Amino acid sequence: HSPGLPGRMSRYTHTCVLRLLLVCVAASSSGSVRVSAPRAVSPLEATSRERGISPLLGWLDRRLARWRRRNRPKRIILVRHGESIGNVNSSAYSSTPDSQISLTERGFEQGTACGREIRRLVGNGSVRFYYSPYLRVRQTLLAILQAFEGQPVEIASEPRLREQDFGNFQDPLSMSRLREDRMKFGRFFFRFPNGEAGTDVFDRVSDFISTLFAHFDSGERRRTADNCVLMTHGLLMRIFSMCYFHWTVSEFEQVWNPSNCEIWVL
Repeated sequence: HSPGLPGRMSRYTHTCVLRLLLVCVAASSSGSVRVSAPRAVSPLEATSRERGISPLLGWLDRRLARWRRRNRPKRIILVRHGESIGNVNSSAYSSTPDSQISLTERGFEQGTACGREIRRLVGNGSVRFYYSPYLRVRQTLLAILQAFEGQPVEIASEPRLREQDFGNFQDPLSMSRLREDRMKFGRFFFRFPNGEAGTDVFDRVSDFISTLFAHFDSGERRRTADNCVLMTHGLLMRIFSMCYFHWTVSEFEQVWNPSNCEIWVL
């Protein structure tokens, strides 16, 4: 059902359901799906039915492809936050929760410059920002939005875009040993004590992507902006790309974090 329209099916969803029904009919005719029927279907009749269904399936596939092209954004933009206090002084994590680490003065300047670059890229097209609730990301977003003064934009907090959980307060010496262990064990599979493994981040990012594309394909064109900007963290940008491009674990582990306020355009 379309969001905000209880009990009503969007045209896109209706087309998908129709295609599924036709596939089931074609499969039952060929004998690949067992269904109860009042009489047996001869091979000649089954072939004839498949020939009649195939053109309709092709038409539906083309219709769905046009629908997706029309309703999905022109681009998805991934942005890492600006330089944070934790980036220049790792001991900050031992007394300040990761979610409350703020930007440095340089980080704010990077955010402002990043905003000008994004505005140049999107022009006057509509923009929707999804952002991690961590303080450094919210501060980066505020710096970026200076470039959009006078232009309406949509913003939405998205906890699934938060940084990997490294286990509450982080002692610098312990974290140094853990990072050495992670390199030996494998960056994707290593789990931090009381925290997350890369596999956990993969799961929530996959879930977010499913939600995002369900929103794109909901059938409500006004709900999809021309540009979808994801304000997040370095690891999350790599994990998102891993999900989006279907990277293997080996391919993921060959990619390192982007720089502060680096922009990836998909």
